[in-house]
Amino acid sequence: MTEEVKEKTKNYRKSLAQRGIIQFNITDNKMLYACYMPFVKGCGVFYPELSGQELGDEVFLLLKLPETEERFATAAKVVWQNSPQKLGRRIPGLGLQIMGRDTDRIRERINELLGKQVNSPMPTATM
Repeated sequence: MTEEVKEKTKNYRKSLAQRGIIQFNITDNKMLYACYMPFVKGCGVFYPELSGQELGDEVFLLLKLPETEERFATAAKVVWQNSPQKLGRRIPGLGLQIMGRDTDRIRERINELLGKQVNSPMPTATM
């Protein structure tokens, strides 16, 4: 991907986020493990970018999980916020509590993709 394409993609995502829409494509299981927040009621994912939302804000999440063409469009709420500065392993970003009718299906699909890795002691983006 060229720098120009990367910049256009970044600007497009910022534009969506300003309207309360977060598009999140999780590309592989390593990224999924790092971003999954199983301790959030229902289901949660960490979006590794700050997009202007504050704690408590509701957003519309467009989520694509790895190894599948299945996409989810669901409501989510900002329940976690990492510092804008990278601190150790913690990168800037938002924790999103997935809400709505697909919550259980998304959680089950993530658990299916991660298998035993869900209980791994390896660090994640939030813990």
